[in-house]
Amino acid sequence: MLVKRLLSISILALISLGCTKNLQNDVVILFEKPLMLKQEQELVLNLLNSSSKKKLSEILKDQSWIESYLIKKYAFQPTQLFINSKEPKYVWKNLFYLDAQLSKFPYLGDINNLLHLNMPIEFVSNWMQIENELFSIIDTYKLKISSVSFTEAEGWYFQTSNNLRINLGSDISANALKKLSNALKYIFEKNLTPSIIDLRYKNGAALNYGK
Repeated sequence: MLVKRLLSISILALISLGCTKNLQNDVVILFEKPLMLKQEQELVLNLLNSSSKKKLSEILKDQSWIESYLIKKYAFQPTQLFINSKEPKYVWKNLFYLDAQLSKFPYLGDINNLLHLNMPIEFVSNWMQIENELFSIIDTYKLKISSVSFTEAEGWYFQTSNNLRINLGSDISANALKKLSNALKYIFEKNLTPSIIDLRYKNGAALNYGK
């Protein structure tokens, strides 16, 4: 609640700079979550002098990052605008955010610690089915996946934050994840530092030490 109040006070002060002293021309904006996106800041600037409910609605309907909003307008009082922003979960093809429902909205490079997905959109749900199990394996060895990719030619492959590439191939079944777990266990027990772990081989894994 304190966050909401602080946001409304600061945003009201900014918007009031472009308005008359009549309270009817002021807009109080309350974001349901702490500000994360550049689009949220840009929206505040776009709302300068847009106190009519019709104009506000037109602006808000064009914002694909907004989950929901509510406009409350009273006589002789500031207009109140409540905004619930979508929460980014992935960066898709370096162009869009995806939330947990796979709703797309523009990626402006403002959040850098999200997982990057490079694959056709219809394959994202396949990734989500094995995501938690794969992260559980990776976390055991204190690795962090920075990107997940799929192509018809190479299948599934992952890149970690320390530039280790893991090729899973077209199979992302429980058997493939078991092979990954065994390969990582072997590598860390032997203190090996490959640049590529290739699990596309039927009988095991190939390790590549090239840069």
